[in-house]
Amino acid sequence: MGISQDYRSSRRRPRQGSIYKKLRVAGCIAGILVVSLAITAILEGGQAQEAAPPVYTPSGVVEGILAPLPMQGGGSSSGSGVEAGVFGPVQQTAGGYSVLAYDSSVIRQPACGQVDLSYFADAAFLGDSLTVGFEDYSINLSGALICGYIGVGPDAIANRSAVTHPTRGQEVALDVLAAAQPKKLYILLGTNTLTTVGAEEKFLAYYGMMLDELRAALGEDCVIYVQSIPPVRPEAAAEKPGLASDRLRAVNEQLAQLADSKGCVYLDLWETLADAQGNLKEVCAAPDGVHLSAGNGYGAWVNYLRSHTLYSADSPWTAGSDYAK
Repeated sequence: MGISQDYRSSRRRPRQGSIYKKLRVAGCIAGILVVSLAITAILEGGQAQEAAPPVYTPSGVVEGILAPLPMQGGGSSSGSGVEAGVFGPVQQTAGGYSVLAYDSSVIRQPACGQVDLSYFADAAFLGDSLTVGFEDYSINLSGALICGYIGVGPDAIANRSAVTHPTRGQEVALDVLAAAQPKKLYILLGTNTLTTVGAEEKFLAYYGMMLDELRAALGEDCVIYVQSIPPVRPEAAAEKPGLASDRLRAVNEQLAQLADSKGCVYLDLWETLADAQGNLKEVCAAPDGVHLSAGNGYGAWVNYLRSHTLYSADSPWTAGSDYAK
């Protein structure tokens, strides 16, 4: 018997079910390979992470700081860093840094217009030979009371010692001022007291006592101006080392703090009398290098006082001044 045509055709065509089966098997194998590769990568990554060195966290010292900040003092004992946990302001220690948050540049009275000389008509000036110069050179201060005494210091005023005025003779300065009751008092003392090194502490102690006595005698309405101790020429400082520029700067810094604590107005005469090196300007100096010249020296001083007064609407402001009416 012959084979039928339909049978022969079926033998030549591949079976579709068999092809689909092979494709499914190949897909499964490929999927298994992908999953296997992913698992291998994860395992290798985990092993790499475990092999990485642990992060180092310093304990006790913060590394990489070249030097401690001024407010931090000395830093660590090794000098290579700053102790952790104490970063920030710390109490100052001897030999450490000194930061002045409120110094004389802030305390001093700023320029405030300019007053007429009549402003000084109800004022008094208390001081040593520098103040005596107002009378010696007939400086116009509109009749201000001059209490200038050669060689005097704050101790003589505080102790109510008898002092000698060039024309009035012996008197007690506190009694003279108490009787006059000036509305403003200008004080300039220290040049005679500080000629030797080591006199600063005693000078400031007596100065504080003197301010208390003056306040009690003159009342709260009197404006007390504390003037800085003026600079001197270098040759004068060589003979009197206590008047060296750096020493006077240090004393004046403390004097500013003292004046502020006592409710007084601090005037920094160095703004007008000192040169760039901190010495008395040669043009303002008398031949001895300590006192002021009659023209330029006292002229600069009085002009500075006129432009550095405590503001008051009733002050006699000069024409063209900031506060002139």
